[in-house]
Amino acid sequence: MWNVIFLVSGLLFWIVLVCIYFSKKSIKSVENRIFKTVVFFNGLEYLFELTLQIYVRLNGIESVFVDVLSKCYLVSIFLVFTAFSLYTCYVCLQRDMEKSKVWNYPFLKAFHIAYGIATSIILLVLPFSKYFQESRMYVYGTAVDFLKLSLGVYMIAWICLLVKNLKEITSKKYIPMFVVIIFLVLNIFLQSYDPSILVATVVGTLTCYTMFFTIENPDIKMLNELYKNKELMEQNYEDKYNFLFEMTQEARKPLININNLNSELRMEDDPNKLKEGLLTMNGLVRQLDFSINNILNISSLDIQKVKVVNNKYDLEKICRDLEVRVRNEIGEDVKFNLTMPSHIPTLLGDYMKIRQILYSLLMNACQNTESGSINMKVNLIEKYDVARVIFDISDTGSGMSIDLVNEILSTNGSLDSDEIDNLEKKEFNLKVCQKVIKIMGGNLMIKSNVGEGTEVILTIDQGVYREEDNSTLEQYEKAVSYRKVLIVSQNKAKLSIIKKKLSDNNITYSSLYYGKDAIDRVKSGKKYEFILVDDDMKEMSGLMTLKGMQEIEEFDIPVIVMLGEDKEHIKEHYLSDGFSDYIILDNLDNELDRIIEKY
Repeated sequence: MWNVIFLVSGLLFWIVLVCIYFSKKSIKSVENRIFKTVVFFNGLEYLFELTLQIYVRLNGIESVFVDVLSKCYLVSIFLVFTAFSLYTCYVCLQRDMEKSKVWNYPFLKAFHIAYGIATSIILLVLPFSKYFQESRMYVYGTAVDFLKLSLGVYMIAWICLLVKNLKEITSKKYIPMFVVIIFLVLNIFLQSYDPSILVATVVGTLTCYTMFFTIENPDIKMLNELYKNKELMEQNYEDKYNFLFEMTQEARKPLININNLNSELRMEDDPNKLKEGLLTMNGLVRQLDFSINNILNISSLDIQKVKVVNNKYDLEKICRDLEVRVRNEIGEDVKFNLTMPSHIPTLLGDYMKIRQILYSLLMNACQNTESGSINMKVNLIEKYDVARVIFDISDTGSGMSIDLVNEILSTNGSLDSDEIDNLEKKEFNLKVCQKVIKIMGGNLMIKSNVGEGTEVILTIDQGVYREEDNSTLEQYEKAVSYRKVLIVSQNKAKLSIIKKKLSDNNITYSSLYYGKDAIDRVKSGKKYEFILVDDDMKEMSGLMTLKGMQEIEEFDIPVIVMLGEDKEHIKEHYLSDGFSDYIILDNLDNELDRIIEKY
């Protein structure tokens, strides 16, 4: 009776394991395929043994059905450990198989299948005897002895493999082997004491459990999210790379034109042509300055400078709506092309004004283009909670003179009463566009040649809307406790030393070259154990960086300044200015040990 209770308890554990494992997807790996095989044969063990125990107690032991079930039970025991033997060989010989062209997993699998079939046939053929008295039931004889011998061969092989991999024996993947060997040896002693004590089936279940907890089997849902994020990051990288490449080419054009124009003007004596050339050169300089400062200079991106109207909006939807409107306005000889990045976050801002401005610029292009094309490109540079949105609208229309371009771009000041009244209209003229864009904190650049067309580039910084319901990865980052340090320095040699020291102490890190970027990183909500700041930096010193961080609400991260030997005598002044500690760069290695231990 105790055997039945023991078996039923083991079966319940087996059912729980099966439910947990198969309730979610698993990666397609060799270990998982073998694990499923072990679980399957272990389930057959329970089926045959429980059926045998119940049937014998109800109908007696003398029956052909009992003989068949007994043989099937012996075979199922052997198949469980044959499948496990395949797992053992795969884990222990994996490195050898990677180096060998002949010795591989298909060979191991074929060998175990052949050996399993051959041994199973022998077990089915060999004779055995049955014993049933006073609720004690077991089988014995030649078939059982052969089964024990076969399992003994497996155990010897496993021990040899463990000895071979003695240096790696602490790996968790070897735990199932120890469990199986220990319990099989225990089973031999129990069987010699009382043959009716049957624990082989439960040993199979213990084997399944240890394999379940030691096989590398990450959550598929997490993997899918990681894969999607990877794909999104790669696509964003390609978008940004292509955009920066285009902007680099655009920045080179004015330089080349300025150089060519300069060479021409050196040989020119006509005052009118000199004046015209200087106006052209002024426009080229303005274009270059716009590209460098208003588009590519992301260090100027600051959420506090963004004039945010707390309205979230879908920029892609706005652009698609404008696309429909433009296609209804243009003639058959004009083509409209809209290009957008693969991912645009939800933005915060005055989307009504942005829609009006874009509509005005597009309608201006439509009115001046009778044939050819109108192109609208949208690009975006994202930095923490702010994004620089770049709209590039070009046409092959009539164009405009340099004087008119300069007049529009020189338009400043507040809106007059008539212009304020006209804000309710769908369309602005270009001068009103320039004023509204300036009020909103954006910038406008116009490049045009009479008879060749016009290109208008609008840049505006917008807030980025963050969902409160973070992704699984973001939740994981907040939940997991790990040490992370921010390093701010422009000294590459010292940076490499600091990074190595932190890595050796299992501390993750981020490194930045500019104090402004470090302030933005802290503003974005990133948490660090401590921040290392080099005092000797261009544009913003370590002290200025600290002051910027201290202006952030609830800022409480220790900031440690890195000083050269020439400033060691005033180190106490840095502490009084608000730094938590200091590091003398000339004794960097020992100083880092002290800081790591302290913080």
